Amino acid sequence: MYFWAAGALGAVVMVALGAGVLLQGGDDSVAGRAPAVVLGSAASSGPSPTSYSSSPTSEAYAGIAARTADPAPLTVEEAFPSSAERVIVPDSGVTLRLRSKRVERDCTAAVWGATVAGDLRRGGCAQVARGIYADTKRGYGLAVAVFNLTGSADADRFVDLLDHTRGGGFVRPLEAPAPLASFGRDFGMARGLAMGHFAVVSWVQRLDGRGDERDETLLSMLIEGGKAPAVLGRAARASGRPSD
Repeated sequence: MYFWAAGALGAVVMVALGAGVLLQGGDDSVAGRAPAVVLGSAASSGPSPTSYSSSPTSEAYAGIAARTADPAPLTVEEAFPSSAERVIVPDSGVTLRLRSKRVERDCTAAVWGATVAGDLRRGGCAQVARGIYADTKRGYGLAVAVFNLTGSADADRFVDLLDHTRGGGFVRPLEAPAPLASFGRDFGMARGLAMGHFAVVSWVQRLDGRGDERDETLLSMLIEGGKAPAVLGRAARASGRPSD
């Protein structure tokens, strides 16, 4: 119910917020060309969160339901603009700072497990953008991954699949030095959101490995982590909302 209520209200709110995102690279010379699909082999083992939930896409992202209508490749600047270098979690005192970021063409580098990799291949995944954040003072970590798939049906299927493969395949958090070196090994919560042809997976945990599913800070972090700037900005622009 927590995520249902947040999702119902957040679908409209997040797109409105996305209207204020300054898109980087929108006028790039390759903006009209979709990125080529390049997939390798996924790792055979890796971590999984303790709990996971997912939500399919909504009408708020109808304008970016297909990559053919939104072909511009993601860039690091678009996925992680200066406004996204910090994630402030409301009413918690937690401020997460970006520690590492990467955009890759081989989506299988960001997952483990043959089933998960196979679904990315089926969905024509062309890029993945990953970032990892930490608040070392408060002791919290957040990992985010944004997958650029062919269409909304592929994004819906992918975020749902992760609930069934957990323990046998999942998203791999981006590598980062201590205190994030062991991210994913202890109690953690993750959430997958289909947003048009993108699948956004956020994963949160306490850096000391403790916690449970009643932790309000972790729940709030999952919502904040799902507000991918690049996706919200594209959805806002496709809907015809002003960008400033």
